[in-house]
Amino acid sequence: MQNTASMVRTVEKDSAEFGDTYRFVLRPQTQLVQRIIELNKQFELATARDLAMNSTDMAALGEIMMSGPQSPTELARRLQISTAAVTTVVDRLELAGHVTRESHPTDRRGILVAPTPASIERALATLMPVAQAIDSALDQFDETECATIARYLETIIQQQEKTLAE
Repeated sequence: MQNTASMVRTVEKDSAEFGDTYRFVLRPQTQLVQRIIELNKQFELATARDLAMNSTDMAALGEIMMSGPQSPTELARRLQISTAAVTTVVDRLELAGHVTRESHPTDRRGILVAPTPASIERALATLMPVAQAIDSALDQFDETECATIARYLETIIQQQEKTLAE
């Protein structure tokens, strides 16, 4: 096992980009997590382009698919946009055939925004091969290594959640 000092790498950012040269000392594992985040953003943008959507519409559709049908107010809260903006987003998604507006089961004045079966099918066809490829990467590790990987990723999640809560 490598010691921590030998795993540390210095990354320099161009002074034209930041005004001065900053040095960020990050271990290779942290750099890999950052690279995964960047690639995920690129994948989301490419998927949005393929579906002829902007990033806000894509985020809304993803939220509805992951969390299930929800009110426009809840969707606006989760996306951190105004209710007026979410109405425009839902209108576009409905026009494109990605979502429907359904009556709320307990509030007769309310509606829920739900994904259409065709949109779910298309999303699964796009996302499942990628998710399965990522999942299969764990096949090369034993149970102890998988537990260590999970603990590392859970720690990252906890740190991000803590930062967001502050």
